[in-house]
Amino acid sequence: MAVRNHPQEGRAQLVRLGGLLSALLAAVGLVLLPLPAGTTAAHAADSSGSAVTRSGTKGTWDDFSSLKVTVEQTKGLRDQGLKVSWSGGAPTTMANGTQFGYDFLQIMECWGNSPDGPTREQCEMGAPPGGIAPSQTARRMVGYPATTALYDPQETTYTGGGQTLPFQPVKGAASTDTNTFFTALTSNEQDFAPTAADGTGEAVIDLLSAVDADYLGCGAVAEDGAAPEPCWLVVVPRGTHEPDGTIPDLGNGGLSTSPLSATNWAQRIVFRLDFAPIGGYCTIGQKEQMTIGSEMAEEAITSWQPTLCTEDRITFGYERETDDLGRSAVTRPTDGSPGLAFMEAPISPPPQGKPVVYAPVSMSGLVISYNVEVAASTKMVPRIRLDARLVAKMLTGSYQWDVPGTDPPRGNLPKENAEGLSRDPEFLKLNPDLGNYAGSSAIEGIAMPQGSGDFIAELWRWLRSDPDAKSFLEGKPDPWGMTINPYFLSQLKPADSAISEFPKPDPTTYRPSAAYPNLIIDSTAANPYTASLHDDATRVLTAAQPGATGVDLTAQPPKLQIGQTLPGQAFSFGVTDAATAARYRLGVAELLNPAGQWVSPTTDSMTRAVNGWKDGPVPGVLDEDPGLRTPGAYPLTTVTYATAALGQDATARKDYAAMIRYATGPGQQSGIGPGLLPPGYAPLTAHLRDQAATAASQLVTGVLPASGGTAGGSSGGGGSTAFGDSGGGSSGITGGSATGGASAAGGASPSSSASKAALTGGSNGTSGSKPAADARGTTPGAFLGAVRWVLLIVLIAGIAGSLGGPLLIRAGGIRGAGRSLIPPRFRRRTA
Repeated sequence: MAVRNHPQEGRAQLVRLGGLLSALLAAVGLVLLPLPAGTTAAHAADSSGSAVTRSGTKGTWDDFSSLKVTVEQTKGLRDQGLKVSWSGGAPTTMANGTQFGYDFLQIMECWGNSPDGPTREQCEMGAPPGGIAPSQTARRMVGYPATTALYDPQETTYTGGGQTLPFQPVKGAASTDTNTFFTALTSNEQDFAPTAADGTGEAVIDLLSAVDADYLGCGAVAEDGAAPEPCWLVVVPRGTHEPDGTIPDLGNGGLSTSPLSATNWAQRIVFRLDFAPIGGYCTIGQKEQMTIGSEMAEEAITSWQPTLCTEDRITFGYERETDDLGRSAVTRPTDGSPGLAFMEAPISPPPQGKPVVYAPVSMSGLVISYNVEVAASTKMVPRIRLDARLVAKMLTGSYQWDVPGTDPPRGNLPKENAEGLSRDPEFLKLNPDLGNYAGSSAIEGIAMPQGSGDFIAELWRWLRSDPDAKSFLEGKPDPWGMTINPYFLSQLKPADSAISEFPKPDPTTYRPSAAYPNLIIDSTAANPYTASLHDDATRVLTAAQPGATGVDLTAQPPKLQIGQTLPGQAFSFGVTDAATAARYRLGVAELLNPAGQWVSPTTDSMTRAVNGWKDGPVPGVLDEDPGLRTPGAYPLTTVTYATAALGQDATARKDYAAMIRYATGPGQQSGIGPGLLPPGYAPLTAHLRDQAATAASQLVTGVLPASGGTAGGSSGGGGSTAFGDSGGGSSGITGGSATGGASAAGGASPSSSASKAALTGGSNGTSGSKPAADARGTTPGAFLGAVRWVLLIVLIAGIAGSLGGPLLIRAGGIRGAGRSLIPPRFRRRTA
């Protein structure tokens, strides 16, 4: 099903542009001065002034005055990960070994237009995950009689024998039934955020805009066009005392009262959150041009849309779709179909009589993202390493917990196969610090999107290029005796057949209750597909485990029970793209490249990969070979091409050429804000920008040069898949290879918003090595004044190559820009 992201349909969720640059810069192009070597994007981001730190106060019973809480971003927010960190807290004390007893934080998102912050009724809180002890610590029950241990002498609004505090949505009537608005599977509340022995802690909040939480309305624009009302992040510190002054017995579970009870609520620390507006941005009725295609470019496209919309006065819609549908839209258009598609592999077979051009517009990478917490801490582990064989095990359902059942061995898996990734000796050898992983068992797995894609074919190609992974996929055991799921092995076609999907061929089923034989769990129910790479990211961020684990006998009628992860026990992995992982503050696994180096997706490692590639059978379209032994290269790097047919009308060709020129000119300025290149992307190399400029010119004229397009055969990125459906093709007619010329920089320059931290992954094994020859800096530099122009001319005259050393893309950068409205994403609503 298509996921629409159309600025004209539903209006764009976009922040107002500010500080547009002069017409002079628009005419001469975008000229950047990179940050000094060694300065990271994270450092540049700190200058944005959006981070806020607040201190706690001395309370009635517990003193929180040493507590300092920092919210990393408070402006230009959207659906994203939001990091909250703190220091000066008392270390958390556990109760009964696994339960949070004393000294932790409770964090919630709220709405409200009072300058003093929200009321208790306006906060999303009170829907803890299953498995939380049945106290009121994570619930909305307040107002107990003085004769009970839960009595709060400051509670005057709600009194009696215990009352459920109603939730008041931004529109509509209040209700004590919070399931009307949010549930344990959808709430983003952090019920128990622990503090380490050194008094510090951190948590990443799954921030919700009005797109996914209309009951909060964050970012929604009023009909009169006024700025959206603010939302709030509320932190309630919990100490050792209950509101009546008693210190509860840890043997009975520690604290039991709600953070919404009056005495606890009085200690709250409040942060105002300003969201990017959701609503009308592009002028209604202005010219529209639709685009379609690969999700690998989605974060970039939706960042460019507002600038294109306001400066070029063209509404460029975008529809996320499979690469094959994008190819069909270009070669077999119908009335109203998009005239430009984004894809990683070329069109196959080549279009007859309808030549197309390929303009590279973005350079990023596919990643294995993770959210792993250790030792009952919400701090994410800083580094995880995965070799190709481990990834092959995860994708082929070869762990015991991937197959429905009870005690191993499950299904037809050999008994030698590990229960899960966290128990795999190979994983523990590469990640020895995770040997004491305290997460819950039997609900591991990896989030994978349903459907096909060029980026999926690239992942399988990488696995088959690695000798150890290839051996495993062919049925040979690893050194510990683990072998591939036999059902998967039987379905694999020869290695020269591309795989462009994530199949689940294991037919094993499990009936968790004999009393309800119709309730059946299969491999898909145990680890459901998601709809997209973005959905994978939100599932990883929330550590959601939407797979069925048993029967919920409390439901009427009984239904399959959905697994849930308790606080401090996240062990979640997913396939996503580097930019989306940065948006949601996810960890990104380091991968072992063919040169024997551990690498993460940085500007340097992705540029090195691209510089090592050669053209495939279609001139101008690179053969993204992940098996090349290029030093320092990230193996899952991808280049996304804007592909358009020359046979469409002249107006459409001119408009799409303008989009390409902006995307490959000003749109390559890295940073956070509308019009910028988001964290997780590397700026295009000079060669790719020149190629895009040539393609844009050919698109305008509608004519290929005499020596231009040539028909090609197929490459490794396309062809039929190993499971019978049509894969992404890889041959066609190119728009001509780059032959020099300046990179186009059409349209006005975007706002020079400071960039936020991009993505990290630790060492890439190339410390001390020279930067890749074509690398560009990843953070927005200062625009050159007259003196700097002179300096730049001198530098260009004397130095050939890059303007600056590549900068590491650090984990967890979030772009503060808005994006066009898309339907609600996956989250934990799969239940």
